[in-house]
Amino acid sequence: MAHRGDRGDGSRGSGQHRLPQRAGEGEGCRQGEAGPRAEVPGHVCQPIQGRRARLRRRGDPSGGYAAAALPRAADAAEQATGRAAAQAREHSALKRDLTLVDAIGIGVNGIVGSGIYLLVAPLARVGGGSSVAGVLGCGALCVLIALCFAELSSMYDRSGGPYVYAADAFGHYVGFAVGWLGMATGVLGLAAVSVGFAAALGRFIPAAATARAPIAVAVIVALGIINWRGVKQGGRTSTALSVVKIVPLVVVALAGLRFAPRAPLALVPSDAISAAFLSIFMMSGFEYAAVPAGEVRDARRTVPLAVVGSICGASLLYALLQLAALGALPDVASREQPLPDVAARALGSWAGPVIGVTALFSMLGFCAGVALVAPRYFTAMAEDGHLPRALTRLSPRGTPAAAICASTAFAAALAIGLGYASLVDVSNVVILSGYALSCLAALTLRLRRPDAPRRYRPPWFVPVLALAAAVALLVSARPRAAEWTFAVLLLASGFFCRTATALARRWLGPRP
Repeated sequence: MAHRGDRGDGSRGSGQHRLPQRAGEGEGCRQGEAGPRAEVPGHVCQPIQGRRARLRRRGDPSGGYAAAALPRAADAAEQATGRAAAQAREHSALKRDLTLVDAIGIGVNGIVGSGIYLLVAPLARVGGGSSVAGVLGCGALCVLIALCFAELSSMYDRSGGPYVYAADAFGHYVGFAVGWLGMATGVLGLAAVSVGFAAALGRFIPAAATARAPIAVAVIVALGIINWRGVKQGGRTSTALSVVKIVPLVVVALAGLRFAPRAPLALVPSDAISAAFLSIFMMSGFEYAAVPAGEVRDARRTVPLAVVGSICGASLLYALLQLAALGALPDVASREQPLPDVAARALGSWAGPVIGVTALFSMLGFCAGVALVAPRYFTAMAEDGHLPRALTRLSPRGTPAAAICASTAFAAALAIGLGYASLVDVSNVVILSGYALSCLAALTLRLRRPDAPRRYRPPWFVPVLALAAAVALLVSARPRAAEWTFAVLLLASGFFCRTATALARRWLGPRP
């Protein structure tokens, strides 16, 4: 009787480590090295006897039976490298045309939008003289969070930003939640600010006041077309608009310093906390510089510089503008848009309309930055199978065309009936929650992947302090139940889309 340990030449092997004969290791598998290969699912498809004889001569006492586990190991390796494969596919398709200046422009446009024009008076109402301290405190918190983003972005050069960080640290469920909320916040902000742009345009063109929705939709569609034509065009548009809107604000901030109060402003901690929470809306957006990392040159160096640089500059500018408004206008809390009035008093009557026009470019620049970033959330989540694979399709110019169309249509639909005021507090809840998870991701990845390459690593206390400050600000501000409800419903809609995508793939089968 032939033993399973027999060599192909008829001699007998050691006989050790025998395993039960696998179904299918029959006639076709025992014909020597020249024989046919075993046609058994999951089986190592090589001539069995000759291969095992060679392995024993090389010192493998099992005769190659251990190789039967190779298919399972290959499956595990394939799952472990799935994200790396998706990243490699993305790198081979997306064009890295964005420079450091473009990345900073995206971050600045994400921060400086409508908030600085529409929230100066509300900040004065809730914070009074403490509003400047609230703005600076919020800026300090955002700088700490930006340092966490700088560390995380130096580890990845894939598009997706906070979604990628959370998915790697906590798994796909938490990552999808962060990515969906980030995408939804961006799209909602795009819709709201485009409506605000149409309303501001009505001050110069009266006919625009009665056509807000069509104008807002036209802005969204135009920016979608620009981004579809190429990321370089989208980045240059964002950079140009950031320069146009920042320079006049810097001039007003410096000129308005002569009206700064001579005596120190009174500091009321509760008022400062309220002002800091309200400031989150106009401080957020610096993380947008990290989202299109897959299209940034030398992303692991460029993106951290863009994230930290954009928030540091914006925080200082906002504090100076708030200080100038408090000093130049005693009744600043009762004015709807005080910055043009501050400019008129500091520079002359001609400066008021100039700042009014600058507000238009500021809102347009914000819309341009979000229109560039939001589709990358769709693409990153679709790459990992959370959303339909069709959202990963690229245009001939190498841009995520399907995702751009989806985000443009989503924002255009919301622009028809979306208000501005309620969006601020809801966005702050969502934004702070996402920031806290990103800080926690930085801590988690330090423990799980301490040897991962990082071009930037802040001290341990930075992510700890940033996480504690974000949670403390979120709790102390006490958002209303309606805001939490809206955030939960928004998140639930995302998981509904994710579940629908999974069911569709199960019924229709995977697509190549």
